[in-house]
Amino acid sequence: MLDGYKRICFNHAMKLLPYLDIHTHRRLPHEDSVSVDSLSIEELKLMQTSREYSTAGIHPWWLEDYTQDEISELQNNILKLLQAGKVWGIGETGLDRTMPELMDRQLELFFWHLDLAHQFELPLVIHNVRSGSDFLGVMKEKKPNTPWIFHDFRGNEEMVKSLLRLHPDCYFSFGISLDNSPQIRELLPVIPLENLFLETDDQKHLDIHDIYLRASQQLGLDLDFLKSQIWHNFKKITRFPQ
Repeated sequence: MLDGYKRICFNHAMKLLPYLDIHTHRRLPHEDSVSVDSLSIEELKLMQTSREYSTAGIHPWWLEDYTQDEISELQNNILKLLQAGKVWGIGETGLDRTMPELMDRQLELFFWHLDLAHQFELPLVIHNVRSGSDFLGVMKEKKPNTPWIFHDFRGNEEMVKSLLRLHPDCYFSFGISLDNSPQIRELLPVIPLENLFLETDDQKHLDIHDIYLRASQQLGLDLDFLKSQIWHNFKKITRFPQ
């Protein structure tokens, strides 16, 4: 009888868990979800964190539109936010091979973020476009010791296995691709559940509830179990649980 009661309480507790959105640029509050907000340029300039969990970083695309002095100012503000303990993680940062003329600057900036992640022992949220082999090279060279979260991951099974082989503390996050990419829907069951996250990114009309529903259906998992697993993953990599 007691075991049955405990099971009922456990199931109820899982249903009460909020949905976790590991990476978003939106500022749309939901009563039953928690978001990790990627800070905008405006927020970084004001050194203003948005909600409970934030990440601070310089997107590789910004290198096209901002001067080196402006980038340096953002770097200084990010460092101040980190020193004040106001961010959950580093990023979004990364590499994008669609801008080959900026690869040297991208790499230099990524190494800066990576050093910060090591220094402050925080997760790194990664933008990866056609740069899988580059990240494998960085892993071999730098041997990272903090979690790497590949947001909106678009790689294949071989890339997943190679990344995890070099750095078991890698995580793979999915969002709109569960709708528009048959390849990603096929890849999803290959991702170890303990390395999985879900997100809305910058998709204005994407609902995190729908992403969880699609993922649970694709994986053949109970929705509440999936929520519980992702919260477990989040707590595992959160340095200062709140």
